[in-house]
Amino acid sequence: MPELPEVESVARSLRPRLVGRRVVAIEVSGLSLRRPIERERLERALAGAKAEGVRRVGKYLLIDFSTGNVLLVHLGMSGRLLFARPGEARAPHTHAVFRLSGGLELRYVDPRRFGVLRAYSAGELERSPELSVLGIDPLAPDFSVAQLIAMLASARRDLKGFLLDQSRLAGLGNIYACEALFLAGLGPRRRTHRVGAAAAARLFGAIREVLEAGIRNRGTSFSDYVDAEGDQGSNQNTLAVYGREGEPCRVCGRKIRRVVQGARSTFYCPGCQK
Repeated sequence: MPELPEVESVARSLRPRLVGRRVVAIEVSGLSLRRPIERERLERALAGAKAEGVRRVGKYLLIDFSTGNVLLVHLGMSGRLLFARPGEARAPHTHAVFRLSGGLELRYVDPRRFGVLRAYSAGELERSPELSVLGIDPLAPDFSVAQLIAMLASARRDLKGFLLDQSRLAGLGNIYACEALFLAGLGPRRRTHRVGAAAAARLFGAIREVLEAGIRNRGTSFSDYVDAEGDQGSNQNTLAVYGREGEPCRVCGRKIRRVVQGARSTFYCPGCQK
């Protein structure tokens, strides 16, 4: 599933070609994603409107339009937003096509159909079922070490599960949670209320460091993820623990281990993470 750095990379790749163009027409496949695609609602909100900005909240993409409406997109597990020319063949599993002014299309492709594609007015957006449940974005300017310490103390659960809880930190997923815990030197099964202030400060810095590195590397591409131009990221080449079970740790040399937590694989170094 694309995480914060991948979604941020898609947002940055969308802006240069999307902002300033109008939506001329909208086509949908008729198949449902995680929630049904409401074509009439999309047309009422977006047809004839000009895209004025692209932003990100957690793992959600938000495209702002001149009518005051917003297109909310979640890429699910395999979703992609891709630019194409009208004459280009459409990829299998293309579930929405936004025909834009200037002879360009923006296509939503999602083989596994776990994504979300919905239109909201600006006033509805913060109360939407997607955004209203989200916690703070870990790259938000007002996110602080003190805030993280308080959140850890009140959670009383394992660290890995805490980091994946979108109602606490919006945007972190499996890859970057594993990487942040390694960088902070913290075991994934450590209980949150047993993390002291110094360790919490390390974790705070590690979360931001791995996310910012992921953005600089334009995301982690293992299978489906590409940006709006169809380009892969390179962050997979720098991962310290994720996906490296049985390989030597680049710091201490011990073999990277994998355990299952909450039905997800957790990768960690038994030497570096206490």
